[in-house]
Amino acid sequence: MKLLIISDIHANVTALEAVAQSAGPVDAIYCAGDFVDYGTDPHEAIAWVRDHGVRCVMGNHDRHLLNILASDEVTRFRGTRQWKWVHDNCARITAEDADFLRGLPLHISFSADGIDYVMQHQMKDGCYDMPESVQAFDDCWQSWYTGPKSPHPRRMIFGHTHRRCMHMLDDDRLWLNPGSVSYRRPDDDDKRAHYMLIQDGRVTFHAVPYQRGAMLARVMEYVRRGDMLETDLQDLLFFFGDAKTTRDPLPVPSR
Repeated sequence: MKLLIISDIHANVTALEAVAQSAGPVDAIYCAGDFVDYGTDPHEAIAWVRDHGVRCVMGNHDRHLLNILASDEVTRFRGTRQWKWVHDNCARITAEDADFLRGLPLHISFSADGIDYVMQHQMKDGCYDMPESVQAFDDCWQSWYTGPKSPHPRRMIFGHTHRRCMHMLDDDRLWLNPGSVSYRRPDDDDKRAHYMLIQDGRVTFHAVPYQRGAMLARVMEYVRRGDMLETDLQDLLFFFGDAKTTRDPLPVPSR
């Protein structure tokens, strides 16, 4: 089988489409969460995932958006400098999109090519910890795996960190992270979309460039109006523009 493994789409349908084209035909697609926030096209990204039958788990940003939807922040912060990308995304998704996010499981189990898998967005809420010992791995496996008991090798798939990784703890235990479809951590200025393929059990990491201009144009609309939190704008100018850091001064809007 050929599996496409992705994570942390963050409302970036342009990168998602580039990944799909680069990966070519696959037997199944799995996503380790974070479909929304810190991107400009949440409805389109969720629609793509649903249209392609992607098997998904919930990410912390998905849960955060649902919490914001249940509050009065979208109304209270609109047109002010307290407005964030999560508020923008709340205003752009449909009720059906929100229902899709609410229905996502925290973890799923599946098997492919004689290997058992568990997928969850992050190991623990509020941190970037990963299983660093066989005991930690086995504890998580026992809590999350819902498939039949078997002697197959075990693999876990995580997202959240936006860093590609394959970490082997034992001959039959490893965890994987495909990196982010959308953007990197502040210490990594690689602007490509990252993804992972697993074909007949073999893991390979990939990256593909994509056109970031549409996202940057949306960011610049907010810069010109001055009605978004400055740090949220700085983040996306680094992700989708040419800012050298996530805290570069905002450009002066042209009149």
